[in-house]
Amino acid sequence: MKNLSKKVLATGLLLVVSLFALSACDALGIGGGAEWPSRDINVTVPWGAGGGTDLTVRMLVDEMGGILNVTMPVSNMPGASGSVGMIDVYGGQRDGYRLLGSSMTSVTTAQVMGFSEISFREWYAWNAAFAPSVVAVRADSPYQTIEELIAALHADPGGISASSAGVGSSGHIGAIAFTDAIGATFNHIPYEGGNPAIIAALGGEVDFTAQLSNEMIDFIRSGDMRPLAALSPDDMVVVGNDGNQIVIPSLARYAPGVASILPIGASFGLFVPRDMPADIVNGFDAAYTTAVASASFRDFVESQGMVHVGMTRAESAAYLERNASVVSWILFDVGAAPNSPADFGIARP
Repeated sequence: MKNLSKKVLATGLLLVVSLFALSACDALGIGGGAEWPSRDINVTVPWGAGGGTDLTVRMLVDEMGGILNVTMPVSNMPGASGSVGMIDVYGGQRDGYRLLGSSMTSVTTAQVMGFSEISFREWYAWNAAFAPSVVAVRADSPYQTIEELIAALHADPGGISASSAGVGSSGHIGAIAFTDAIGATFNHIPYEGGNPAIIAALGGEVDFTAQLSNEMIDFIRSGDMRPLAALSPDDMVVVGNDGNQIVIPSLARYAPGVASILPIGASFGLFVPRDMPADIVNGFDAAYTTAVASASFRDFVESQGMVHVGMTRAESAAYLERNASVVSWILFDVGAAPNSPADFGIARP
């Protein structure tokens, strides 16, 4: 009888523990009881290590891994402006053990750029952080204000040069949006990556750059680069090395017509194919919601000179639509995109 009682007690305890585990999973929105996640969740970043996308995604999934009680290792798979890694993840199993960590723009423009046939509408997205393009010059530039740079662009059509990470990159799009807003043209000088483009501006090889805030934040804080305007709806505020605030005015102050297409820059976050099982998507939802709101992630975003957005899945879907509309048509209108956005049901902004 004693042995029977012990078995009954053990069975009862096991049932209680099992029910508790199921309740915990339900609270996180994770279906399948304790079956998922039961092992590492691999995250693919379709860009090189150490860039804005890579660093932001690593910070976010590190927080999420602690919530899901698994490790979320990140691997880099660059190529074709982010499309190589994107295609690889999309072609994988829908078992909840693959995530894409990328910029929103690279996913929304893949079709118009001819890199992939996968529509951005075939993904669920979570938009975590935003880095606006910032029109900036070297500290000793003859253009110390945005008004002076605008005047120079008008006085020398096509003669003022700007660097970028390449045709169709965020910096290139930012420079186009800036000059279109003021009715000017510029001489585009592409480089192999954001850092070389910024170094070119620092060294005087070009007159200005419109690279992302997180790519040049260290140079802004050190005073080596002078930020003139941010392609964000509101003024951008970052903390300098001395602890004082550096206010970067919105371009909308000087070109009100640009307000309708702002923000211009790069948003970073996570993606899964839309045909992923709903219970797994809900599990990612719950873990992301907690992670993106954490103090450590917010502190990281601020330290990198970015803007914390923490969009929900529904908000991110709306953002993708708007981003596709604005950026795809910019690229097509200047001849950088071979395919018309209209062919994919993308309306003009």
